[in-house]
Amino acid sequence: MKESAFIDTYLRVDEDGDFVVKSSPCPFLASDNTCTIYDERPSDCARFPYTDEDVLIKRQALTLKNSEFCPITYYVLEKLIQ
Repeated sequence: MKESAFIDTYLRVDEDGDFVVKSSPCPFLASDNTCTIYDERPSDCARFPYTDEDVLIKRQALTLKNSEFCPITYYVLEKLIQ
């Protein structure tokens, strides 16, 4: 599938200008909570939750948003505070 078709079919732009999936949960999440496109997943999915990247500091609003639903992001932030 071409990138433009993937974007048109599965993604939308959120209020921060980021691409996010149109539906929740992810349309590629199987009933057993595994990713059905794991080997071909987009780089953002592979990199999520960005806890080992400068995104954690450089995009603080995104990090805080992720901490609302991603336990590991929340845990990393808690450890940084300590």
